[in-house]
Amino acid sequence: MEIGNFKRDFTRMFNPDSIAVVGASNSLGKWGFMIPMNIIGGGYRGELLMVNPNEDNVLGFPTFRTLSDIKRQVDLVVVTIPARKVEAVVEEAASIGAKNMLVVSSNFSEAGGEGTELERKLALTANEHEITIIGPNTMGIFSASSSLCALGTPVYPPTGRVGFISQSGNLGVQLLDWGKYRGVGFSRFIGCGNGANTGIAEYLEFLGEDHLTEIIVLYVEGMQEGRRLLEAAENITPRKPIIVLKGGTGEQGSKAAMSHSGAMAGSMELYHGMVEQAGMIPVETSEELIDLATAFSSLPLPRGDRVVVVTMGGGWGVVAADACDREGVNLAALPDDLVKELDTFLPEFWSRRNPVDLVGNLRRSDQLHAIDTIMKNDEIDLLIMMGTMLGKEFFWHNLVLAVLRPLYQLVLKNIPRLPGVVQALVRGFKKSVSERQVEQSREGSAGINLAEAWLWTDYSLVTHLNRLIAATGKPIISVAMTESQKEKSGRMEGSGILTTQTPERAVYAASKLSKYSAYVKRNGRRA
Repeated sequence: MEIGNFKRDFTRMFNPDSIAVVGASNSLGKWGFMIPMNIIGGGYRGELLMVNPNEDNVLGFPTFRTLSDIKRQVDLVVVTIPARKVEAVVEEAASIGAKNMLVVSSNFSEAGGEGTELERKLALTANEHEITIIGPNTMGIFSASSSLCALGTPVYPPTGRVGFISQSGNLGVQLLDWGKYRGVGFSRFIGCGNGANTGIAEYLEFLGEDHLTEIIVLYVEGMQEGRRLLEAAENITPRKPIIVLKGGTGEQGSKAAMSHSGAMAGSMELYHGMVEQAGMIPVETSEELIDLATAFSSLPLPRGDRVVVVTMGGGWGVVAADACDREGVNLAALPDDLVKELDTFLPEFWSRRNPVDLVGNLRRSDQLHAIDTIMKNDEIDLLIMMGTMLGKEFFWHNLVLAVLRPLYQLVLKNIPRLPGVVQALVRGFKKSVSERQVEQSREGSAGINLAEAWLWTDYSLVTHLNRLIAATGKPIISVAMTESQKEKSGRMEGSGILTTQTPERAVYAASKLSKYSAYVKRNGRRA
């Protein structure tokens, strides 16, 4: 890496009025075809210029034979030609006043040998002309402010508050796509690739000052510019969380990182010390990375670390409590006034401690009342709810199992009993919509009230929870407890409700939110 010591023009990089694609092509599958197609598909609003000496037009755009033939300044040059030809393009870019280049081309330092020397010369030439290079060996960039999807795959991220820097373009764009289904919106994505003359620290400094970015996610393999990266992170973390996943942590992963991005993995002891000192939030898996990106982008920070777990059954509460012990999460003692209020409507044998066991109470109004009561108590900071996110699938599925399947069996095998069952169902239906059952619910777990069918819809639940989060300023993390709920958890998160796949992942997210909140309090939110 030959870092250039000159001022970067990231404003034009991420908000270009004009883009030239060198190596633009009509051939399906080539980078010169995919990159401009994705720029067009993303809705880029500026001028798109195609450069190819062998084509009269590319994708309907007239072409220039060389970059120099454009004869006016271009804000961003995208390069997709073979590695050995790229250095000459830098000279051409300088001749028309271009200061930013996205070099998609590979076969540089990640290939070793001649490729390493080609990259060194590329960086030196770019530094001489004060041209910023993203790459080489990159999958591209995304910028919400200009609807710019200069990416190697047709991923069109939703706009949002997360800025993402990734040394792996492939991993990066796949996490962009993953995030789309988890309700994560992005402000910028930078696939920094080999980092020929521009390192992660410089991108981090840019995102730290970027008004569109409020959460920063990093995937790193090598830790060059360690001191500058540390100083940048220390300045940013009191204002914006930085979530970091490091690849190449083991011997085999380190070798893979070297052949992938040309990055030396470096000392793990040094890495952990730097992350802790800078206040960054380390994760160990891609799953944790997207969980925390979702959590920090969708939830307010808790004011403290007092967590309550609400569950429909005791066993899941025990599992969540064990996870709290492992993650250092404080299960709050329930205040006396909170217990007394819950006592007024929950069954008499509810747990009266944290985790709060609703003992299988299927009265939706009771479930929501319990959540509201807990969230509005001043001595509670965060809520994890399990088994209350059951939604319409649970409601109708259980009615089918409880009613239609037995009726079907009776018709097949025991017809004489059918009239009695139908009469019982009619009486049960009348009872289920009467107010009398509300009075009886204190003596046992209240049955399903058909009059509450609307409360079991996804829309009703999402609306209720979002209003509760907004009213209290406190986070709620839900847990999908059935396979059908796990499948639709992305839809819930797309509506702003963080929904994890397991209690352990919910507790993990709660731990990181609470610890970062405490860090911010200790260090203050610097302007």
